[in-house]
Amino acid sequence: MKLLEDRIISSAGILPGGVVRADMFLNHQLDVGLLKEMGKEFYGLFSGAGVTKILTVEASGIALACFAAECFDVPVVF
Repeated sequence: MKLLEDRIISSAGILPGGVVRADMFLNHQLDVGLLKEMGKEFYGLFSGAGVTKILTVEASGIALACFAAECFDVPVVF
């Protein structure tokens, strides 16, 4: 997804071991517009796969899971 790639390049830091630090837009501070577009991207990729639930761990993935679930019109489980 070009939008996410551009945001990582412009805003994220790289920690030792090659870990991408994206907390300034995906964790501690949420870029709602970016998350909404990511949810749409997941829907575009998996809309024909028979998705009935979005499953995530109880962590930073909840926000993105909610936007994806909205696109699929399914519940989120964490």
